[in-house]
This record gives sequence, C-alpha cells and structure tokens, in this order.
Amino acid sequence: MQAIIVLSIFILSIFTYPAHAGDEVGAKKTGAVSAAEEIIQMRSTLAQNFIKPDTEITEETFKNVCGAVAKRVKEIMEKDGYKIRHASAKNRNPVNAATPEEINILETFDRNREIKGQWDIVETDGKKIQRYMKPIFVEDACLSCHGSKDKRPQFIIDKYPEDSAYDFKTGDLRGMVEVMFPEN
Repeated sequence: MQAIIVLSIFILSIFTYPAHAGDEVGAKKTGAVSAAEEIIQMRSTLAQNFIKPDTEITEETFKNVCGAVAKRVKEIMEKDGYKIRHASAKNRNPVNAATPEEINILETFDRNREIKGQWDIVETDGKKIQRYMKPIFVEDACLSCHGSKDKRPQFIIDKYPEDSAYDFKTGDLRGMVEVMFPEN
C-alpha cells in the first residue's frame, strides 16, 4: 500500500511539477504555472461576482473584471519578472491578436480539451524563452460581453472598433494566457 502511495505521488509530481523543480528554472516554471492559473481563476471569480444575468455591463463592470485582472498581471510581471500575454484568434484588443504560431497552439487546445497547459521554448532576439500556455474557456458570465455581436455593450463597440471577440458560446475556447521568462 505504501509503495502505491509513493508511486502515485511520484507520478503526480511528474505531471504537476516541472523537471528539476529545485533549480531556478524549475522554480520559475512552477511560478509560471501558478501565475497562469491565478489569472484565469481571478477572471472567472470576478466575472461570476460582478456579472449577473440581465445585468447591464458598464465601463465600471469592465474595470472591476478585466481591469482588475490587467492590474494583477502587471503586478505579477513586475514582482516575478515574467512576461505575460493573452492571445486569441478572435481578439478584442489588437494587442492580443494571436500570431500564426499561437493560432496553431490554440487549435491544438481546442481539439484536445484534456490538455490543461503546455510548455515550449521559443527563441526571441537570440535568447531562449520558456513559455507556458494555458487555455481560457468561455463561461456563462463571459457571454455578456463575448456573446452575440449585437448585444455587446456600446462602450465596447466604441472602444474596440476592430473587435472580433464575440459570438462565443459557453465552453468555447476563448484564447490562452502565456507566461514567459528567459531560460538563462
């Protein structure tokens, strides 16, 4: 029985914690996973608390949900030295437009819903960058701003004239959070 428990913990650690968790890269990887999970959970919790059925979505609501998440992202980046990016094939803010490579990753997440996150290494300006990507799925509360195109709040239409982040349904892949840091 004890051997089974030890083996179970070992297997869980392989899938939960990156290799070499005791070294600096391993610690950064663990932090990156936690940061992505925190951001997604924070958005979900705030949306559920501030967006109720038949509630008018105002700029204040937007600030309480998306603005608060953006503020937290900035705090994590400053504190932990990560670069954090949101990417989507159907973006609202042009800054979050997925690159062709990111679209391929998003398609993989959409086809394989059992993938909860994915690591890779990308090269930028001659530096190797560790990148953790975690999918974001649409929840009921998201539909107030990301549901039907004609039901978006007017301030969204005015602020984001090139918006394509609408016509989602609950459970659709909305995009992903990427948490990155230099490998060395």
